[in-house]
Formats: sequence, C-alpha cells, structure tokens
Amino acid sequence: MNGIQEITKLDMELLEKLADRFSRASISEATRTAYEADWLHFFRFCRQHGMAELPAEPETVVLYLTAMAESQLSISTISRRCTSITAIHRASGFDSPVKTDKVTRVFRGIRRETGKPPNKKKALSWKEVKKIKDLCDSTMIGTRDAAIILLGWTSALRRSELVALNIGDLDISDTGIILTVQRSKTDQDGSGVHVGIPRSIHDPVHCPVVAVENWISRYTKKRIAGQSDDNIPLFAKVGPSGRCRWWSQPEGRLSARTISLIVKRYVSLAGMSPEIYAAHSLRRGLATEAGAVGVPERIISRHTRHRSISVLRGYIEDGTIWHENPLPAIYGSGSSSSSSLE
Repeated sequence: MNGIQEITKLDMELLEKLADRFSRASISEATRTAYEADWLHFFRFCRQHGMAELPAEPETVVLYLTAMAESQLSISTISRRCTSITAIHRASGFDSPVKTDKVTRVFRGIRRETGKPPNKKKALSWKEVKKIKDLCDSTMIGTRDAAIILLGWTSALRRSELVALNIGDLDISDTGIILTVQRSKTDQDGSGVHVGIPRSIHDPVHCPVVAVENWISRYTKKRIAGQSDDNIPLFAKVGPSGRCRWWSQPEGRLSARTISLIVKRYVSLAGMSPEIYAAHSLRRGLATEAGAVGVPERIISRHTRHRSISVLRGYIEDGTIWHENPLPAIYGSGSSSSSSLE
C-alpha cells in the first residue's frame, strides 16, 4: 500500500512539473522576463511597506499605483506592471486585485491626470530606407546590416521575429522569398505563418531578396561544416562585440535590441535623429507607406499580421493624411466664404 502511495506522489510531482512547463511555454520568453521584472518591483514595494504581495489587497495596489504616478513613470509602464500583477495572481490561483473597481478608478484617474500620448517611434519611408541602406559598406557587417534593413522593412516583422529567423525558414526562388515565421507575438502556439517578399525587378540595388542572398552567400561560407540550415540563425553577430573584419567568423544570434541599435546607427549616419527611430520604425514604415499608396487595409493587415486593426489604422491614417485632406480642394476652389464686417 505504501508503495502505491509513493508512486502516486511521484506521479503528482511529475504532473505538476509538466503543467508548470507547459504553462511557462504558453507565453514568450520576453513576456515572461517582463512579468518577472515587474513582479520583483511590486514585491519589493510590498515588503518595504509591510504589505502582503500574494494575494495583494486592492488597497495595496492603489498605493503602488499612486507611488508610481508620483515617480512620474509613464502610463505604459504603470499599465504593464498592472498586467504583470494580474498574470502572477491568476497563475497562482488568485483573483487579480487590479480588476477591482477601486483600482480601476484610480488607474483611470492617473491616466487622465498624467497620461501622455505613447512615445511612438517615427516611421521610416521607403525613400529613407533606401538612403540608409546605401550607407552600408561592403564588409560582412555592412552586408548583414543592408539585409536586416531591407528585409526588416519589407517584411514588417517585429524585431523579435526578425532575429528568430533561421536560414531554413527562407524559401528563396526567382519570384522572391517566402518567410516562415515559426512563432510570433500573435502566434504563441507556434502554428507558423508565411510572409512573401517579391523581388524588386526595377531596383535590384535596393531589392531585399538580393540583399539577403548577398548576406547568406558570404555568411554560409564561414559556417560550421555539416550544420543544418534549420538551426543556423539568419542574422548573427560578426566578430568580437559585433566589430567586423572580412575574415571574421559569424557567431551567435543577434539580440532584438541590436536591431534597434543598427537602425539608429544608420539613421544617425544619414543625418537624421536616432532618438525618434528604432527597429519598430521599419515595421511602422511599411504599414504607413502602404496606406499612403492606397493598398487596401485587408492586404496590409495580412502582411503585417496586426492583431489590433485600430493600431494598424493609425499607421494607415498617418500615411494618408495628405492624400485624404479637405484643404487642397478648398484652396483650389477659388471661392470665398468670408463676409465683410461693417
């Protein structure tokens, strides 16, 4: 009998470990890291003020929100930390104190009093993308960066998706590239989606397919013999700390942060402000430019894989602000609506 009880106990422990593993796998590594960092901040606040953190009382969260607002933290940071508190509570089997009326009212008041528009990075137009691509030199790092900039813009991939690509995720043909995005922010189950990047016949210098082919040609000459394309990151570090020499051995997958640094570097070289541009400027730029040239919303959303149509429409409206404007018609009408005042 004792033996049976012992086996059952071991089975339960195994099941709990498996459940924990699958639960952790349901969110991305970046999301999990953000939850952990936010929870640590909340945990320290609670311990500093002698309050319980799990489960936390609504009054505790109210004080926490007030403290963050007085510290002039952005609304986006406060909102994200509330999301993390909710996630940790629910994962632990508790109701979230964030969802109570008391906390909701306080958060709404903070948003109204201190809220600012999100600090969105400015979109890069196709003309600007071609300009910064032309600043990439002929070294390995320059060849890699040209491919990152052109593919990043035309694919509208998020920076995490871009660095997660392996060479085996690319199907290159005379028509172009079909990218297989194995997992993304909106596809946590890993079902995979395909993104098509056609060749630019009229401008091969700025063709993303040509740029990627040039990079892969140089990159794969230095890869480890016998290594499968499925496991080789498309964009890798080159040389010590990313410094390039033509003989350097590529090693290690680039981080998502590095994509932003690459964009900022070339934007700065082009005489533009690096403070208002980052990796998201590539994704935002494609959506904005597509809207400006009249590409239908359904086609843009299919390519960019936006889960929020309202966010996508914001980009499209930015692109059409001069085309769909009532003033040119008024300027050219020759009529006057003013009346003389006597």
